[in-house]
Amino acid sequence: MADKKKRNKITKRRAKSGQQKKKKRTLRLVKSKPKLDPQVIERPGMPHMGAPEGFRSISFSQAMMEYGKPLMDRMENEDDLNKVLQMSGLFWNYALSVEKGEADKRLEKEITRAVKSACGMDKKEADALLRQMIERHGYLFPQNIQPEPGLPFMFIRKEVRHIIRPFDYNSLELSDKIISPDKDDAAIISRLKELDEHIYGNTGYETYEKLLFSLKDEVEDKFEKWLIAKRLKGDVKDFSTCLHVYFDFVYGYMHDEVVVLKAVPREYFLEFFEDFLIRKMMVDPNEYIFWPPALKLFYQFLHEKEYLDNPNPIINRINELEPYFIDVLKKQFS
Repeated sequence: MADKKKRNKITKRRAKSGQQKKKKRTLRLVKSKPKLDPQVIERPGMPHMGAPEGFRSISFSQAMMEYGKPLMDRMENEDDLNKVLQMSGLFWNYALSVEKGEADKRLEKEITRAVKSACGMDKKEADALLRQMIERHGYLFPQNIQPEPGLPFMFIRKEVRHIIRPFDYNSLELSDKIISPDKDDAAIISRLKELDEHIYGNTGYETYEKLLFSLKDEVEDKFEKWLIAKRLKGDVKDFSTCLHVYFDFVYGYMHDEVVVLKAVPREYFLEFFEDFLIRKMMVDPNEYIFWPPALKLFYQFLHEKEYLDNPNPIINRINELEPYFIDVLKKQFS
């Protein structure tokens, strides 16, 4: 049985992997020059969708993963996780049929076979798990408090209330030495600038997508090496793995205006921290606090590697929003 830390890391890897494998995205390559004042459609972030006391808003995909946690506790690797998610869907649909008073006997038999095969359970154990998952669905997602049909989120009961504390910057000690770009760094930055040009210019999507997918991994690798060279204490992956979802937000998500790494307005940082990150990444609630310091380090990295002349304006935007982001996490998970 995998422990909680291992499960969180696998879940995080799976989210990253899923982002890489998607071949169809709703991406609009903006072909006009950026305006000075971005026009952002005002909408509440995920924590502000009107969840009742004791509940929080959650996307459908995350709802399925939360629901399947009793099954995830039995996984040992990523392949098992994929099987678990498939079984969660079967349990989910069956629980819905039971709640409607129309128990699907065919689905019940399918679930029993799947559980016995995947988990090595006998019929008695499989039946007990089935009852547990029916009760779990009703407990987590009571029908009488759900939002109106058609809305892209649900309300889930807070099973655990987490104590969210700000990131401890005293633990973040890095060397002050500037690490100038080497030949490989220069090549990566050149390709990153090429990606920006795809955003500004009239370009084919397939070329853009291929460049984006490869750059995410390559930049993450270079960022890790930079953190190691800076003598970062702790696990560099706590910070480097934060980049994938940020790249997807900047370069793979529809914005009202042109957005590239060196030009992310405050309004979009607010959208990233308040909504996009929480919707797209399912990690232990206290792991979200790594994103602001990770992005500030990343912009320092981009400056030293000569992609960005002055990182301070962007770092200051993150500094300004970080206390609010902690409040958002408290509202969502405490």
